[in-house]
Amino acid sequence: MTRTSLILFALVGLAGLDGSAEAQDKPVVAMIGTGTLAGTFGPAIGRGGYPVIYGSRDPDRDDLRALVRQSGPKAAAADRREAAARSDVIILAVPAEVLVEVSRSLGDLAGKIVVDVSGGRKRVAADGYLELVSDSSNGERLQALHPAAAVVRINLPINAIPFLMNPTLVGTPPTVLIASNQPRAKATVAGIVFDVGLDPWDAGPLRFARVFDELNTMLLVPLQQGREEGYELMLLPAVPLSCFVNVAELFGFGRPYDRNDLAPFPKRELPSSCDHWRRRLGIGESRQ
Repeated sequence: MTRTSLILFALVGLAGLDGSAEAQDKPVVAMIGTGTLAGTFGPAIGRGGYPVIYGSRDPDRDDLRALVRQSGPKAAAADRREAAARSDVIILAVPAEVLVEVSRSLGDLAGKIVVDVSGGRKRVAADGYLELVSDSSNGERLQALHPAAAVVRINLPINAIPFLMNPTLVGTPPTVLIASNQPRAKATVAGIVFDVGLDPWDAGPLRFARVFDELNTMLLVPLQQGREEGYELMLLPAVPLSCFVNVAELFGFGRPYDRNDLAPFPKRELPSSCDHWRRRLGIGESRQ
């Protein structure tokens, strides 16, 4: 067995320990839209072993047939409404300005997981920088429109296309923030994100999608300034404050609604224990 094979074997083993979708039946994913993002995200999901159905207004197009072939043996194409009906997870890879209209056209979405990948609505402010034009998010608007669905907002990298093609392009996968009011739906989508090679992170309830929009607007600052620099979000494992202090008391936390039902997120490495961090920091050890 080659060194590369050993590494891949170890990663798969870790994923299994942490409840990744790798060891479970894969949900059927409808990719609504066939543009650049869908044409990259869909094949990546297919490579992860998921059945992918592309929803299009013209499912018999030659270029869509080619996209289906790129997405593995379980891939197919259908009109948008049929694709949504046949799927468990619906990814809305359409422009933000038509997001609500397209979601209305999909029929009854009760019981479906609906994934929003859109950014916030922006305009140029008086100082020349972008600003958001709403204190709500597209994901929240979708949830209000489809109350019986479980809407999940994922914050893909600013420059998502190359990372969906090569997740370790800059040495380590970017972090993908995931927010939803439904822990099980959040866990399902985290499995998909993990299986395409990116790192999912639980960002709490759907209302925190507004924070994603603010963060993304800030990450565009170097580009607005004309700098030849690009940045993506990558969260590093750090010392857990809860190992050393009562964080609820320190910060005055309330009790989250899902505290006893946290969404299990797959990880590439098991988290270090509090004992490990105490040893690293030399806490509790005798000093000469």
